[in-house]
Amino acid sequence: MKQKLSAILLTLSLNASNYAHYEPSKMAQKFFNNCDVVLDKFYYQNCYDYSKKSSLAVAYKLDKNMLEAGHIKNRPKFEPDYKLAKKYRTDWNDYLHSGYDRGHILSNQSMNATTDAQRSTFLMSNIAPQTPELNRNVWLKAEKRERQVALAKGWAEVINLIEFDENNKRYIKNGIRVPNYFVKIILSDNFQECFRMPNIEMFENDKLKTYRVDCGEFNG
Repeated sequence: MKQKLSAILLTLSLNASNYAHYEPSKMAQKFFNNCDVVLDKFYYQNCYDYSKKSSLAVAYKLDKNMLEAGHIKNRPKFEPDYKLAKKYRTDWNDYLHSGYDRGHILSNQSMNATTDAQRSTFLMSNIAPQTPELNRNVWLKAEKRERQVALAKGWAEVINLIEFDENNKRYIKNGIRVPNYFVKIILSDNFQECFRMPNIEMFENDKLKTYRVDCGEFNG
């Protein structure tokens, strides 16, 4: 009971220190039209799909000052998101022996200047099945890229999209749908950069630039 209460308080917490409440741009808002629920986590917003037990989009803003403010090194435990009904919720052990990593959609490293911000990224609603080859390589490089842009520009808005192929459905325990692609859109002043990465086990090329795509397809 205490663990559940702790997680509920976490999702409601506004003890954000110097973080500002994230307000999505018009571009980000258009990716939140097909959600079953929009989870406002203060630091980010999460478009969640009940049938897939998966996020469809996670958007947030990175600030140079917060990225430079220091980082909490101790990683917290993964926690269920009690803002979701139990039948739509996922748990850390759903991934055991699945062959997939618990992949952060919003990176812990991008949001760990305070304890609350870091813990919010370990909610299971911010986690999706990623192959180890993606999670520990190309996706990791994309996460580093968003921080690089924010540090250089002063800020960056990031929109992560999770895409599913209806002709190639995969699931792990608890009916969690496995994404087929992950998209990262990075926006700043006079700047747009977009990447689409397949959720596969073998990459012929692990250079991030190989997966850069035209942002125009997301601007319509």
